[in-house]
Amino acid sequence: MEVDAAIRAWVRAAEPADAPAIRGVAVAAWWATYAGRMLDETIERFLATAYSEERIRVRVERHEVLVAGPAGDRTAVEAFAEVAAHDDHLQLVSIYALPEARGQGLGTALVEAIVAAHPGEDLAADVLLDNELAEPFYAARGFVPGEELTDEILGEPVRERRWWFRGRREATA
Repeated sequence: MEVDAAIRAWVRAAEPADAPAIRGVAVAAWWATYAGRMLDETIERFLATAYSEERIRVRVERHEVLVAGPAGDRTAVEAFAEVAAHDDHLQLVSIYALPEARGQGLGTALVEAIVAAHPGEDLAADVLLDNELAEPFYAARGFVPGEELTDEILGEPVRERRWWFRGRREATA
């Protein structure tokens, strides 16, 4: 699958060879997004386990992982998203862009590619409460806020809100 969203970005299925680039995006994005919201130790441990190159290669093989970059550079992976199927919906496990690439349409291109690949499917994304970057991003792309969740990341309690993009099934039901 390859998508050019209004010529501003390219999107394609990730390959195991993309693991170093995906890790680079994840590390930069996690520190930029969660420093001060989560303990540094939690961020470090999470990145070391969930985003090791080996673990990323496993995720690429098991889930739908997409990478994106600016239209002018077909080799620069500057954003990624991971989607997993659940019984009644798709879960946007992660979507991150390099901090310096935010606002350039890469996240939008990734969401558009996911929605286009799964017409009629509900898509959920769990976001830390009061995440002033993510909440407006999802709202601007047609997601609506849903239930609050209590979870933990490596023993650190976190509160999240599930954001829903409702597929056409609900609109026609």
